[in-house]
Amino acid sequence: MILNKLQEADLQININKCKFHVQKTIFLELLISIKELKMNSRKIQAVVDWFTFNNLTQMQFFIDFCNFYQRFIKNFSKIVRSMIQLTQKKIIFEWNKVCQTAFNHMKKCMTETFILHHFDQTCNFILEINSFNYVNDEVLSQYDDEDVLHSVVFYSKNMSSAECNYEIYDKKLLIIIQAFEHWWLELKLINISIKMFIDH
Repeated sequence: MILNKLQEADLQININKCKFHVQKTIFLELLISIKELKMNSRKIQAVVDWFTFNNLTQMQFFIDFCNFYQRFIKNFSKIVRSMIQLTQKKIIFEWNKVCQTAFNHMKKCMTETFILHHFDQTCNFILEINSFNYVNDEVLSQYDDEDVLHSVVFYSKNMSSAECNYEIYDKKLLIIIQAFEHWWLELKLINISIKMFIDH
């Protein structure tokens, strides 16, 4: 099926870099199996071995590294907020207890090796949305054949300064719109209803 789709799109592949009849493989530093998607254990060990930062460049590298895996981490933007604030202009880099707590929390989240399930357009979906004062966090999940709920992907986004000033009902409407915009490519493939839960 995949080869047919590639042919329909007039795309070519390097046969020497392809794998066939395998149950799992590593792609873009992700371990992909038939049913699941999880972080590469080698990258997780790199996080475990990470030390506290001495300068802004080191911290930015860590944030960029974690950002690649944010789909696995619930409340990602909320966790890294204190560190991201240090990257703003006219802010002196000063590593404090709040940043250290955020750093330790992020390392814990990264090393828990959260497993995500593949998107299945035939299964029912649950979209959970939580909004804080400055960040929106969303979880897209779906039930398997045994009616067990599995996370498919996490999404986290900081609000702009203007959005933070919205009235509460406008904030809630905003995050609903953003959620459907973000997952439009996936959600437009399904013909079944989507249940959505919001924290207010």
